[in-house]
Amino acid sequence: MNFKLKDIVPQLITVLAVVLVFGFFTYNAQVNMENRGIDFGYGFLSQESSFDVQFSLIEYDGSHSYFRAYLVGLLNTILVSVIGIIFATILGVIVGIARLSPNYLINQFAAFYVEFFRNIPLLLQIFFWYFAALRALPLPQDAEPMFGVTYLTIKGLFVPAFIWQNLNIFLYSVIASIVAIIVIRTHAKKVQETQGKQNTCFINLFRFNFHFTLY
Repeated sequence: MNFKLKDIVPQLITVLAVVLVFGFFTYNAQVNMENRGIDFGYGFLSQESSFDVQFSLIEYDGSHSYFRAYLVGLLNTILVSVIGIIFATILGVIVGIARLSPNYLINQFAAFYVEFFRNIPLLLQIFFWYFAALRALPLPQDAEPMFGVTYLTIKGLFVPAFIWQNLNIFLYSVIASIVAIIVIRTHAKKVQETQGKQNTCFINLFRFNFHFTLY
């Protein structure tokens, strides 16, 4: 394909202008930072952060580096995103099915829910949940226990930590239960197809394995 010169030149001039402007601002920022003794780079990531994070999936405190703090924030963001996607999917499916329900009350409630949240800007919803809902919660030192074990405060929901003892036995029990269920189910299906008999051993074994894995 033959390009005309008048079609190429304006695009080249535009790209060159963007590069020059970006280069000018980059050079200007670098000179100003050098004059003020500010190092340009990512060396600060190895310095001590000197601040704490309330929740982290990995070990972290103020003595760790900025890179560790960045990693904590990244993992927390991924965790919140995954949990949000799961709950949003479940809620969306439920509301979508309710929207198609022949029941008038369920149908209209789902329609009201959809239209209500669709017509309110997301930023306004965030402000509402933060200032009207979360800010109304008590401080940690003033919170009353819920069910005697959990605390809902302005800083979040606090629950007792799960302490796993003999976790390997639990995992082995789960694997053994799955294998036993598959084997017995296959055998029961084969007996039913060949002899027309329904084997209740599978049901009893499933109940036994289920209770065994719990206790």
